[in-house]
Amino acid sequence: MSRHQPARDDEAADDEFDRTFDVAVLGGGSAATTLVAEVATAGCRGVVFEPGRVGGECPFVACMPTKSMLHDVAARQSWSNAIRRRSDVVEHLDDSQHALDLQRHGAVLVRASARLAGEGAVEADGRRYEARHVVLATGSEPVVPPIAGLDDLGDRCWTSADAMVSEERPTRLTIIGGGVIGCELATIFAGFGTEVHLLDIEPRAFPDLPREIGQILDDALGVAGVRVRRGVTIERVVRRGGGVRTTFDNGATVETDRILVATGTRPRIGDLGLETVGLEIGEGLLVGLDGRIAGHQSLWAIGDVAGHGEYTHLANHQARVVADALVGDGTRRFDDVVLAACVFTTPPIVTIGARPADTTPGKSVWVEARLDEIPRATTDELGDGFLTIAVDRSTHAVVGAHGIGARFDELAAALVTAIDGRIPVEQLARSMWPFPTVGEILGLVYSRAAASSSGS
Repeated sequence: MSRHQPARDDEAADDEFDRTFDVAVLGGGSAATTLVAEVATAGCRGVVFEPGRVGGECPFVACMPTKSMLHDVAARQSWSNAIRRRSDVVEHLDDSQHALDLQRHGAVLVRASARLAGEGAVEADGRRYEARHVVLATGSEPVVPPIAGLDDLGDRCWTSADAMVSEERPTRLTIIGGGVIGCELATIFAGFGTEVHLLDIEPRAFPDLPREIGQILDDALGVAGVRVRRGVTIERVVRRGGGVRTTFDNGATVETDRILVATGTRPRIGDLGLETVGLEIGEGLLVGLDGRIAGHQSLWAIGDVAGHGEYTHLANHQARVVADALVGDGTRRFDDVVLAACVFTTPPIVTIGARPADTTPGKSVWVEARLDEIPRATTDELGDGFLTIAVDRSTHAVVGAHGIGARFDELAAALVTAIDGRIPVEQLARSMWPFPTVGEILGLVYSRAAASSSGS
């Protein structure tokens, strides 16, 4: 592949510029930066197309601002102070540094939408670009549920991104959607004094995790002032004065200043020119574990658009997998490391690897330890919580871990290391855990798992 050349922002606007590349990436989120950084080590010349902010949603309207606001809720900051600090954390929505990161790795940045124009070709701003490999990294977009009247609310209806750029704190807020985003935003707004109504069509929180996780979370949300209603159906919403009335199928109503829709996302694949390479939008993308789109040798997908999960760390891992296929030995796979995720509520949830529904009965043993069994829970009044792990009966290695409890998000790295390292639980149980720390719960659960495994 060709050696990369020095680049400048939107260099492709120059008609004399060579628009032939080794790799073209549609979408300029964090996965794009990871990918071009990896392939640049082999001298690949890359181009990235991004019509919006470079860096994706996470630095500006998702992960970073929400964590900043959650911190300030815990620190009992005022709303005005939290908004000022949020602006600093998101760099005042300025993506200059992210653009420079792309260019530092020799990539050309084209600030425009792009679409496929046949195999190995991309069009943007009326210009054609050729590339040996094309990578789709266009992210995801919010799903708007089919609720009567929702499309008529105008500025009374927010997405999570709207909420994270607004300086307004509604007095009353309805959140539709009780998953990760809905619960985190409910924690934020309730923490700053907003009357929050959290509505969820699912009968319980996080139904693919142990039931008690949802019970502890909903109890904590209730203590924080969130009015949680799960298993409800919304019949319609209407503007009423300066606010919104939400009516349920049983006739009950709730009136708030705004509605925030957090009912999930879907891969952003519209208007990508998929038909020019024989793909149909309605079918979605069939993406293999190496990142290659089925039926195509040089068309790839990473990040949310790939449909394997919607986490920044997962997108970056997928970028490294595709880079390995392009310039490495091609042995990496999307699932060659365990997937870990956290929900940054109060208390936080950690979920890593195999879940109860995924494990074959009798193949794994599940073991639990309670947060109140460790001394730090007493000294710091950490409240309720538990951690459960799954151990493979044949290898005695940990294959999954799930729990909820204060500071559990910081246990994730140790659990990932244990699972990816395939360390026998007997060896983990012999480790020495600093006293008194929340990490001592790992010692408890590993010891119990070792005893259970040896007796199986």
